[in-house]
Amino acid sequence: MDNYNLDTGKRYIKDIFAPECFYNIPEYQRPYVWGSDQLTALLDDLTSAIENDDNKEYFLGCMIWNTKKVTTSGIDYIYQDILDGQQRFITLFLLHGVIRDMSDDKRLKKKVLTRLRQEEDVYDGVPERNRIVFEIRDDKDFLDNYLLAEGGTNKEDEILKISETKKISKSVKNMALAILSMRKWWYGVKKMKSNEDEYQEFIQQFFQYLSSKVLVLYLATPNNLDDAYNLFTVLNSRGLQLQVSDILRAQNLRIISDNKERKKYAEKWASFEDNIGAPFSGFDDFLWSLVFINMKYRSDDNQSLPKAFEFMWKRNILKKGISTFEFVERYVDHYEAITNGSITSKSTGCLFSNLNLILTSVFGNQYMTPLMYYRDCFGEYRIIDFIIKLDNLLSIPWLTGKRTSQTRVFILLRKMSEFKGENYDNASVETAADRFLDSKYLRYDYQDEKAATKLDVNELFQILDTENWGNYAGTRINKTRYLLLKLDLLLGNFNTSLQFNKHNSSVEHLIPRKIANTSWDINEQEHAEWLHRLGNLVLIDRRKNASLSNRIYSEKKVRYQGAIETRANTNFIFMTNSEWNIHSTKLNHYRVIELLKDYYIGNSVEAVIAIKNKVSKHDSSLIKMPLN
Repeated sequence: MDNYNLDTGKRYIKDIFAPECFYNIPEYQRPYVWGSDQLTALLDDLTSAIENDDNKEYFLGCMIWNTKKVTTSGIDYIYQDILDGQQRFITLFLLHGVIRDMSDDKRLKKKVLTRLRQEEDVYDGVPERNRIVFEIRDDKDFLDNYLLAEGGTNKEDEILKISETKKISKSVKNMALAILSMRKWWYGVKKMKSNEDEYQEFIQQFFQYLSSKVLVLYLATPNNLDDAYNLFTVLNSRGLQLQVSDILRAQNLRIISDNKERKKYAEKWASFEDNIGAPFSGFDDFLWSLVFINMKYRSDDNQSLPKAFEFMWKRNILKKGISTFEFVERYVDHYEAITNGSITSKSTGCLFSNLNLILTSVFGNQYMTPLMYYRDCFGEYRIIDFIIKLDNLLSIPWLTGKRTSQTRVFILLRKMSEFKGENYDNASVETAADRFLDSKYLRYDYQDEKAATKLDVNELFQILDTENWGNYAGTRINKTRYLLLKLDLLLGNFNTSLQFNKHNSSVEHLIPRKIANTSWDINEQEHAEWLHRLGNLVLIDRRKNASLSNRIYSEKKVRYQGAIETRANTNFIFMTNSEWNIHSTKLNHYRVIELLKDYYIGNSVEAVIAIKNKVSKHDSSLIKMPLN
């Protein structure tokens, strides 16, 4: 075993890409993710440094390597596993190719070639080798065709097509976009120069500065560890910005001895990360769901993801290595089925995906844990019934400001496992699902022996009626959005997919916030009482516009055309009301309250179908004015 001495120092970019230097991206590294903003900031900073003082050095940061020695075709050579600094390194690699293709200087082009690739020398027995290789990613073909080959970055149409290909890996897609962003930046530089000669002179000046004045500090450890993962983990504990999922991937890959299998599962993990999106904020967030599914409780054993997985491995709840990869893959499949719109039925059309969209967009990810586990236990049998009941169980405490949801989620996870495991009468999966869906654990009034779980639906109805939903801001506005989206769901066609983008939609008041010196004929007391009530609010597919919000109702109807096509509730209001006042607001308010009450009281697919039938017949019972 080699000694444990660390090699540290500084290197200029020309030294990093020196003929004797080669690099490897280990299998546990994440994809290339730098975007246009980061690339532009780097290029602008370098340009500013050149203009201010091109003799002053520019510090690019730190890189951490694990030095290894391998023998290929009888030739020993050293290469560095890049533990930290991968994003900057690949950016520099791409930048070299872009500069080469923008330049008309033959010496510069030749220099770039030697930095990106070692040319074969049959007389000295030197093989052709790329300066950087990837342990498992499919980046090589892209780099061979569009970076290493002279003129490769000029193929903008092909590179753009690659960046827009859905099945391409995240790393390749981002490298393609990076090349296009860099070229766009250089086109901008060219426009600011008076002629081509001045532009070419700047390219040479930039390349000289990049080569000889831009430096990094590096730390390299000899190959004295059984696996680079050890250093990787230590660095993470010292504050290196790594995702926990990177650590978990490395922990499981090092268990797989077969190189082919290791590569396969490393590629799978990368695809898992690419496929997980909303409502999860990231892959680590998704992994928390899997921890709760497996452990079904919260304690000191799962205060962190690494601790939780270590606990599960030690207790044989989960086996490290291939079994963990397959476990994660199973739930990635559940996630995709839940979110891709494939769960439909003849009687309810897009109801499942529409309700999932609402929860994903404005509620958060808490519902996804039991929903994925339900599909794992019972498949898609009556899964629409479950998402309705789950939506109600989680939205009631959320809307009323209670903190009982996490407890109820763990109870549901445990009970699903119990019902699935019933075998005393050889119950089928369908029978087990029926028993679970009809059980007391999904009722509002279920009271657990150890924790407060009982929900008061009447408290919700009181809040729906009296709360100033239109006065919510910040994250609380999601509660208002949720209710308005739920009305769209109940009023819309079963076979119409609900649409929502919180960045391009707004909650609008029909009676505006300010009525002084306007044509609105409303007294101040009634205005204050009804302004923010649910009956005065609609969802519009456009950004907030204060000047438009204060217009009279007839103008709003005209100006909002084209922004309410997917908003069933807003459409209903505008189609059935030629004018708007306090009386209209009250009628609409009690209409929407009754719809929401029917949904929560019914708590089933049959109830939603009944509501839809009532709506389609324009039943007068939709509007119930209170006697007082």
